[in-house]
Amino acid sequence: MPEETRLQEDLAKTVKELADTYEELTLLYRFSEVISGLDVQDICKSVVEEAVSSAEADTAAVLLLEDKQSRLITRCSEGKWDRIKAIEWGETPVWRAIARRKPVCINDLRNEGLADLLPGHRSVILCPLIGKKGAIGILIVANLEGGEEFYSNDIKLMAAIAQQSALFIENTVLIREMEHFLIATIQSFVKVLEASSQWTAGHTERVTEYALAIASELGMAPDQKERLKICCLLHDIGKIATPKDILNKPSYLTDEEWKEIKLHPSTGAGILEGLEKFSDITNCIRYHHEHYDGVKSVHGLKGDDIPVNARILAVADAFDAMTSDRPYRKKKSTQDAVIEIQDHSGSQFDPGVVFAFTKWIDKMKEQKV
Repeated sequence: MPEETRLQEDLAKTVKELADTYEELTLLYRFSEVISGLDVQDICKSVVEEAVSSAEADTAAVLLLEDKQSRLITRCSEGKWDRIKAIEWGETPVWRAIARRKPVCINDLRNEGLADLLPGHRSVILCPLIGKKGAIGILIVANLEGGEEFYSNDIKLMAAIAQQSALFIENTVLIREMEHFLIATIQSFVKVLEASSQWTAGHTERVTEYALAIASELGMAPDQKERLKICCLLHDIGKIATPKDILNKPSYLTDEEWKEIKLHPSTGAGILEGLEKFSDITNCIRYHHEHYDGVKSVHGLKGDDIPVNARILAVADAFDAMTSDRPYRKKKSTQDAVIEIQDHSGSQFDPGVVFAFTKWIDKMKEQKV
C-alpha cells in the first residue's frame, strides 16, 4: 500500500474517532444538564429515555440495589420490560456485571440463561451503575429478536451514561438523607420550643393537619403536599430567637413585642436558607404572614405573588391560633373561627384557599353527625 494512501486512511480513521468522541462528549454534557437537580426517579426516567434513543434500542430499564444489596428493583423502564420485575441475587450475567464493575454485552441471550428475563429479545448491554461508594444498580438495554446487534460504540456510550447517572443518583440520595437529617434536627428544636410553653404545645402538628386537608381540597399533587408538609413542620422555627418572656407573656403584647413576634418568619427563613433545593420552603416560611391584599404585608407581597403554600399555611395557622387558648384570651369555637376567616377572605387570606378550607370544615361537620 502506497505511503500516501496509508496516511490518508489513518487520517480518516483519526477524524472519525475524534468525531465520535466529540459526539459522545456533547451527548454526555447535554445529558448532565438534563438530570442535574432532578430527584432519583426522574434521573432514572431520563437515563432510560437517553439509552433507548442513543442506542436505538427497543427496551431499557434502570434497576437499583435494595434489601442490603441482595435484590435489584426496577425504578424505571421503557419498551418490553416487566415494570414490577425484581432480580434476586444469583450467578447470572446481571450480577456478574455488577460484581466486576464492567459493562457486559451479550448478543445471544439464549446462551446466557437470560431468555426468561428478556423474552423475545436477542441482544443486551448490562451496564453497572457505580458510584463513589460502590455499586448502586444496573442499566439494562436490549434489542428485540431480529434487531441489530450492539457494537463497541454502543457499549462505550451506555457505560458513560451509566457512570454519569450513577454519580448523580448517589449525590441526590446523599443530599436527600442530609436534608432529612437536618429537618429532623430542626423539628426537634421546634418540639423543644413548643414544650417550653403550654400555649404552643401541639401547634405544629395541628397546623400541618389542617394545611394538608386544605391542599387535598385544592387537588394538590402528592409531591406538592410533601413540600407543604415540610413548610408546616418548620414554619415557626424562627421563634427560637424570640425571647421566651414574650412567647409566654400572660397578657396582651405591646406594639414593640408584636414587632418582635413578627420577625420569626424572616428569622426562620434565614435559618433554612443554606439548604439546597429548599428555596420554595424557605419562601413559604418567610411569607406565611403576608396579607393577600398586600395592605398589611411585611414584605410587600400580595395576591399570587405570595407562594401558594404560604397562602395555605396562613389560613391553617390562623385557624389553629384562634381555636387554641392563649394566656390573654379563651379560644374561639370552630364556627366563630371559620366566620372570622371568611370575613377576612380577600383581605388577609386568599379567597380560593378560604373556600377550600370551608369545604373541608363542612366535611368534618358531616362526619360528626
